[in-house]
Amino acid sequence: MTSSLTHSATDATVRPLLKTGREGCKARFDSALYQLVQHYPDRIEKIDLGFSGSRVLERLLQTPGEVVSREELLRHAWENRVVGQGSLNQQIYTLRQLLFDSGNQIIQTLPRRGYLFNPNYLAAGHEAAIVHQPIDPVPAPAEATSVPPAQPITSSPSRRWSWPSPLLAGTTLMTLIAVAALGYRFLLAPKGPFTHTQGVGALQVLYVDKSQRLLDALVMETRELVATIAAMNIKPTQLIVNMSPGFYEIRCVHSNGQINWLKVHKSRLNAIPNQQLQGCLQ
Repeated sequence: MTSSLTHSATDATVRPLLKTGREGCKARFDSALYQLVQHYPDRIEKIDLGFSGSRVLERLLQTPGEVVSREELLRHAWENRVVGQGSLNQQIYTLRQLLFDSGNQIIQTLPRRGYLFNPNYLAAGHEAAIVHQPIDPVPAPAEATSVPPAQPITSSPSRRWSWPSPLLAGTTLMTLIAVAALGYRFLLAPKGPFTHTQGVGALQVLYVDKSQRLLDALVMETRELVATIAAMNIKPTQLIVNMSPGFYEIRCVHSNGQINWLKVHKSRLNAIPNQQLQGCLQ
């Protein structure tokens, strides 16, 4: 099966128009900005995919109708980085949410082989606008671009634990890196980012948003989710929670410096499978 999106075409900026599983909604994929732009009859919504999510979708769209192995997707989306299979599973899950692919018909799974993008969901007669420039205009070491680091999380006076000094230093550094990777959108906020910390069991939670009003709403909206994660957690863990357009982002920062990441559509906030929450904590 051939496609108008060839490997050479995707070396430039390609903006294909995609059908979704929701009637009246199409999506334009902008690989240069790492965005999926949802087009509704009455509005347009821009969703940040992050570097790796954008690269996964980009690779699937290079050869629609053809199977792309999990190993190839991992190499393409996390080049020169070692990540687990769970990272790819999370990105596929997020893309399916964005495309309203509840039946897994748009991004299809081929057991023990990989994934393919169903070419029937390329909008008929779509035009891919191509501008000859590198596909990676800026480096993206994490799931989003960088922002000024927020203050490190400190333990509450009522609950303290001690880690060996090298681990503590490494964890603090990784926490700062995770906060710095929350997205360039905070740079545009006149007084942001705003932060709030609290302890929930063995969790130390850092909330980050662009204004005090949004921060207060973030704390309230994610209260049930944070309580669920805290009930599963049995060791000191730092949790970073922030909002991107249409999505909640949760990062679990462990004492050894490992960071696991979840991105959840706002309509699915309290319906995340326990297996995915446990994966963040592992």
